[in-house]
Amino acid sequence: METPLWKFDETTDGVYEPREDSFLLLDALEADLKLIKEKCCPTIVLEVGSGSGIIISAISRQLNSSALCFAIDINPAACKITSETAFLNSVTVEVLRSDLINGLKLEGIIDLFIFNPPYIPSCEDEMFGMLDKAWAGSSQGRSLIDRLFPELPRLMSKRCVGYLVAIEENNPDEIIKIISSMGFDCLIVSLKKIIGEKLYIIRFSKGIIK
Repeated sequence: METPLWKFDETTDGVYEPREDSFLLLDALEADLKLIKEKCCPTIVLEVGSGSGIIISAISRQLNSSALCFAIDINPAACKITSETAFLNSVTVEVLRSDLINGLKLEGIIDLFIFNPPYIPSCEDEMFGMLDKAWAGSSQGRSLIDRLFPELPRLMSKRCVGYLVAIEENNPDEIIKIISSMGFDCLIVSLKKIIGEKLYIIRFSKGIIK
């Protein structure tokens, strides 16, 4: 799956630029692309925390016009660059500014869910601006994960599949247990060691992909 083009400038201050975690997520989606198309057959795709927009743009390009792709970010600059990245790659993405899924009526319709959250363990007093919020995830690095994931059972369709980025400090085994307790099949599909971190891609579904 070709990495989409993107462009950062002085107006994108505070937006998380694509890094190793972004590319590992792209690789995981590419590895599962045939299964996603054949088993999940997504018509509604949601990426929470789109940042640069390269992930949702890549998926939109692969699914062509068969899926409606939504991207959510709380940062207005991230919403702007996500829209620009989609335009730059000639794909259609509906971009919404929102704090996670607050106020969105998406019950039971999300077929493909993607989330690369702020996962770095941090203290509240470290979070000064939007860029800090793009990587800082509170004491265990899971503040947004723990807020959003209880909503998954009501959001996701019967044929859903989801992808989550995490690191060792987030306790991936515990995350898997929590997601599994909600009725999802859940496992680690990708793992990469980089300097100072161990990155994980966790996949979950309702039995269509094992």
